[in-house]
Amino acid sequence: MEKSKKIAVSSLSKTIKNETLTYINKMNGEGVSNLHELFISEAEKSLISAVLDHLGGNVTKTACYLGINRGTLIKRIKDYGIKAS
Repeated sequence: MEKSKKIAVSSLSKTIKNETLTYINKMNGEGVSNLHELFISEAEKSLISAVLDHLGGNVTKTACYLGINRGTLIKRIKDYGIKAS
């Protein structure tokens, strides 16, 4: 992996860790039984939405960027209720 990608991944990893800890702290000691599922679905929804916006709503290019099948992307857009720009 080239140096700039390593830096970006490290930065992303730190952001994810910080946001996870912030969320846990905001729960004020109340347990969460589905944190993994909640986090993965929210992260995926945000990722799809951001890439779609960046690519002007182009579903084919978005699927390519994400490395997933176009049909899978369309299903997830519907499941998450994402509005394409």
